[in-house]
Amino acid sequence: MSEQQNTAGQWIQVAAGLKNPSMRRLLGAVLSGQGAPEPASKSERKDLERWASIGLLRHDGSGWALDDELLEKTLASASAAKANRSGIRRFFDGHRLQSLPAKPADRHEVVLYLRNAVIGDGEELREEQLNERLRVFHPDVALLRRYMVDHGLLQRAADGTGYRMGTVS
Repeated sequence: MSEQQNTAGQWIQVAAGLKNPSMRRLLGAVLSGQGAPEPASKSERKDLERWASIGLLRHDGSGWALDDELLEKTLASASAAKANRSGIRRFFDGHRLQSLPAKPADRHEVVLYLRNAVIGDGEELREEQLNERLRVFHPDVALLRRYMVDHGLLQRAADGTGYRMGTVS
């Protein structure tokens, strides 16, 4: 996965975290200098660990703080990116998917890019979580999910409640 796709994937997770009220409150407390509540409840610890796994927060000896590395990588990636509209980028306007390609090979590349941006290796997402992340790219999340499953890029749990990365790349 390219550095740019990885950074985009992290920002999808940041957006999903910001949509979660408890995660948003914790991040606000850290950013405002109030810090995370100590001792944090189990759910607060889980939310803080999620922010840390995304790369936005880190825990040092004195508490939780913003990890500037993700911000620096994002800015560097944005400044290095060209306004290149070749390859799959021609189907996007910024990060938003404007249209799905008609050609199966191009469609596969687009949904592969989207899959890599929204789910990591070994990560399993509930359908609501996957929808939340896909909605950043396109409003028709059911269509994107279906293509990802059809192309073998996502595997759906037998009961239909969860998704994980497929074996095809």
